[in-house]
Amino acid sequence: MTKFFFFNKKFDKFFSMNYLFFIMLFFSTIITINASSWFNAWMGMEMNLMFFMPLMMNNFKKIKISNSMMIYFIIQASSSSFMVMMMIMMKMQFVLNKMNIMMNMIQMSLIMKLGASPFSWWMPKIMKNMNWMTLFIFLTWQKIGPLFLLIINNNNFIIYISAILSSIFGTLMGLNQTMIKMLISYSSINHLGWMMLSMMLNMKIFFLYFIIYSLINLMICLFMNNLKLVFINQLFNYNNQNLFDKIILLSSFLTLAGIPPFLGFIPKFILLIVMIKNKLFIEIIILIIMSVNSLSFYINPVISMVIFMKMNFKWNNEIFFINKSIFSILFPNMFINLIMMTPTIYNFI
Repeated sequence: MTKFFFFNKKFDKFFSMNYLFFIMLFFSTIITINASSWFNAWMGMEMNLMFFMPLMMNNFKKIKISNSMMIYFIIQASSSSFMVMMMIMMKMQFVLNKMNIMMNMIQMSLIMKLGASPFSWWMPKIMKNMNWMTLFIFLTWQKIGPLFLLIINNNNFIIYISAILSSIFGTLMGLNQTMIKMLISYSSINHLGWMMLSMMLNMKIFFLYFIIYSLINLMICLFMNNLKLVFINQLFNYNNQNLFDKIILLSSFLTLAGIPPFLGFIPKFILLIVMIKNKLFIEIIILIIMSVNSLSFYINPVISMVIFMKMNFKWNNEIFFINKSIFSILFPNMFINLIMMTPTIYNFI
C-alpha cells in the first residue's frame, strides 16, 4: 500500500507539471509569432520543442513513446540547425541571388518542421504513440509557429509545390489505414495542403480554415479519448451503443471531410471560389479529386457503426452523461455557425 501511495504521488506531481508545460508552450509560440528577427523566432521554436516533449509522455508507454520522442527531437533539431546555418550564411553573403536561395532553404526547413510533404514521413510515426489530447495539441497549436514564419517569405513557389504534394500524399497514404490515429495524421497532411494554398491567396481564408479545422479536431479527439478507441475494427464492438453518439461521430468525420452542409465545407468552398478567380484550374481539379478520394477513409471509421446499427434510442445516463452534455452543446453550434457564417462568405469573395 505504501508503494502504491508513493506511486500515485509521483503521477500527481507529473500531471501538475503539465500545467507549467502548457503555459510555456503558449508563450513560446507567442515569442515565435512576434519575433523581430529570425534568431528570436528560432529561439521560440526551440522553447516550444523542449516544452512539448514532456507532454508526449502522458501515455506512459515508455518504449514506444521514447522512440517517438527521439524521432521528433531529431527532426526538429536537424531542421533548426539547418535554419541557423542558413541564417549565418545570410549574414555573411550580400549577393541578392544567393540571399534568395538561402531564404528558400529556410522555407524548406520550416516545411520540414511543419510536417508537410515531401517531409511528412515522420509525422505518422510519432502520432500513433501519442494520447488523444497530446495529438490535438500537435495537430493544431504546434502548427502555428512554422505557418506564421512561412507567411513572412515572399517566394510562394516552394509553398505551392508542398501544398499540392501534401494534398496528394495525404489522400493516397490514408486509404488503407486501420488505425484511427494514422488516419487522422494523413488527414492533417491533406488539410495542410489546403491551408498552405489559402495562405498564399488570402490570409482571412487561412485564419478561418485553421480555426474550423482546430474545432473539428477538438471534437474528434475528445470523442475518441472518452471512448478509448485506437483501431477502426474496435467500432464493430460499439455498434450496439446509442444512436446519439453514432450521429456525433459520423458528423464529425464528415465535417472533417468538408461535406456540405457541415461546417468544414465553408473554408473549402471559399478557397475554391478564390482559386477560380485566380484561374488556378489545374490545382482545383487536383484538390477536388483528392477530396473525393479521401471520403473513403473518412467514412471507414463509422461505416461499421452505420451498417450494423441497431436502433437504440435509450439514453444511458450513467456512462454517457458527460459526453452528451458536452457534445449536445458543441454539435448544434456547428450547424448554427454554418447558418450564421454564410453571409460572411461574400466578405472573402
